[in-house]
Amino acid sequence: MIQFEKNSKLNDKNLKRDQSILSQLNLKKLPFKISIDNFSARYLEMFLDLKPLFKYHEGEYAMKWCLSTEKKMRVFLLIFEANERGREVYKEKISSQLPEYSYKTIAQIVDSGIAKGYFVKLAPKQCEIKDLKIRNIRPSEQLVVEFMNWNIELVSTIEKFLKKYS
Repeated sequence: MIQFEKNSKLNDKNLKRDQSILSQLNLKKLPFKISIDNFSARYLEMFLDLKPLFKYHEGEYAMKWCLSTEKKMRVFLLIFEANERGREVYKEKISSQLPEYSYKTIAQIVDSGIAKGYFVKLAPKQCEIKDLKIRNIRPSEQLVVEFMNWNIELVSTIEKFLKKYS
């Protein structure tokens, strides 16, 4: 899959491994036509073009924390989606949407995010909470900006990528 120096040859084991990987790729889903042979030759170049999207910047910041584990990421994505849709979301609701995690785990993630200032207790945009015991959770402004800017960078990078390979 990765382009090697012209002088180096893949041994049979690595060649079979690469062929197995390539045979399982969903190349038809790509928005441009590319053959298995052509993909093998271009993959490293494509990977290097997209790699900067997945690097964290130095320092402590909201999105880095939210994406640091699968559990935090899944909690964050539910909170972010509810915020964008203007819906209420709270610990119990998150816990019911992620039954593979305990309520205690969800509560710890939410409480930690609130303590760090990444999540805030704030009423939903579009609906009123009738139960006064419910504490709606929304992402902080900082977190929304970081996540949206990352998505903008993703779209921009993919657009450049598509122009380069189409």
